[in-house]
Amino acid sequence: MAKVFVLNPPFKIPLIREGRCQSPQNMRKTSIPQLTLAYISAFLSKNGHLVQTLDCIASDLHDEQVFDIAKQFDPQVILINTTTPSISSDLNFAETFKRKFPNCFLAVFGTHVTALHKTLIYEHPFLDFIIRGEPEWLSLALVSSLEKHEFTDSSLPGCTFRWQGQVHISAEPEFPNDLDSLGFPAWNHFDLSKYIHPVLGKPYLMVNTSRGCSHGCIFCVGHLFYGKKVRFRSISSIIEELENHVIGKFNIRHVWMYADDFTANPAFVKELCRQIIKRKIRITWWTNTRVDRPDEEMFRLMKEAGCYMLSIGGESGSDEILKTIRKGTHPDQIKRTIRLLKKVGINSLVYFLIGLPGETRESIRKTIDFSKKINPDYVEFYPATPYPGTEFFNYAKNNNIIKVESWEKYLCGGSEFVLEIPGVEKGELNFILRQAYREFYFRLSYAFSFFKRSLKPAELFRLITFGLGYFKRFFFSE
Repeated sequence: MAKVFVLNPPFKIPLIREGRCQSPQNMRKTSIPQLTLAYISAFLSKNGHLVQTLDCIASDLHDEQVFDIAKQFDPQVILINTTTPSISSDLNFAETFKRKFPNCFLAVFGTHVTALHKTLIYEHPFLDFIIRGEPEWLSLALVSSLEKHEFTDSSLPGCTFRWQGQVHISAEPEFPNDLDSLGFPAWNHFDLSKYIHPVLGKPYLMVNTSRGCSHGCIFCVGHLFYGKKVRFRSISSIIEELENHVIGKFNIRHVWMYADDFTANPAFVKELCRQIIKRKIRITWWTNTRVDRPDEEMFRLMKEAGCYMLSIGGESGSDEILKTIRKGTHPDQIKRTIRLLKKVGINSLVYFLIGLPGETRESIRKTIDFSKKINPDYVEFYPATPYPGTEFFNYAKNNNIIKVESWEKYLCGGSEFVLEIPGVEKGELNFILRQAYREFYFRLSYAFSFFKRSLKPAELFRLITFGLGYFKRFFFSE
């Protein structure tokens, strides 16, 4: 039995670290549940190891507090979650931890360290182990190798590690198909009162339904973590988790159905919803969808099963930009999907990225005007951020458009650009981003839809609470 310390490390701002998500919490106001950490904790515990897990972001723990806890726990292994914007802080923390606990085997995971594993392992000698891709199975393989005192490339695919003075870079990671074998996340390691939905105002948890995305968007780091093949859990496992774990054990009825591409298989979604309806599982949930699957039957079943909102990666209102980034969609599909969701009664949240390859002042205007034309319930405009490991990053580097070198600014969901586009400097892009929010939300047509939704007192409270984040972050920024 090994003692394993699983950590979402401290950072100077509330930051989301979950798979491809690496953005400031901003309007969420509270942290998101740590799904990956909860899975690691459950998987290691199930296999006989003693685990202590800390979400330092949610619990507002600082470095010295973590070191004090670690001193009491005396771990043999520490697993540290990382992101691009926090990587400098994460590595500083890891180096200090290793100095204080030199006999503790130190491993990191996340999309940034996956993309830059070769550079990082040589530049930072305190790093013992880098997990490339999803970390649950490899965390167990790491602990097992330590117990045997035997590390081999063949037993640790997807890992970059230092052993007996030598650096080893094993083959590309494998992505196991049997997601059910992970079991259910160990939410008992967390204070669930810290995870409150910003609109619903209730505690919520995440339920993973599938992993991976088969699409080729050039800006997305999702494939680094979960691969390019969509792997599904069994519907029976998801239903059991909802009934006996999320509701039965933790009494939570608000759920983020977490997947890179939730509606990748409409038949799967329909059957899952039918089972939720048949078994009378009373939950409120939300997830994502692509706009090239406007299936009215699927959306109606989702609504009946408790889905109240879908997020959509619209990315751009320009068909040329969508083709350039290989999104595989076009603006008419976005428009049709929003119209269908309004018909069915599911709220929509559309994300647009400004500054993608091929972007011009004209295409930005087209995107802002398009967002107002389709009029979703919510919209968010993000700076297009070129993350290591993506084709977008290589494009930005090769075209010399990156103007900020500090990784801390690489916040997808932030309010500051790290790049420029032809004819539009970084400072003006920052202004355009705030202006896009003002144009969308300060409209009579949006005010009218807001008024209709706010006729219900509870909905009014939610809208006002959620909306304050937008006002604070964008409307009155200098």
